[in-house]
Amino acid sequence: MIAGAAMAQAQSADELITSYRALNSACRGGSGDDPRTQKACAERDRVVAGLQQAGYCYGRRGQIGAQMSWHRCGADSLR
Repeated sequence: MIAGAAMAQAQSADELITSYRALNSACRGGSGDDPRTQKACAERDRVVAGLQQAGYCYGRRGQIGAQMSWHRCGADSLR
């Protein structure tokens, strides 16, 4: 089983989304050469894989970045 799938089974989508938000803030707000920033970015990427494995997408066609959020994937979802 891949890491993303294992994470998706271990945590609910709401928990994964909460983790994503915290890790994304740490990743985007940290210094690029700080190991803590690099760790946050790597963990965020694992959370994204878990959400995608669970059938979640980030954003829909026609949305700007500020409008995008995690949601169950549908026909208009960005993949």
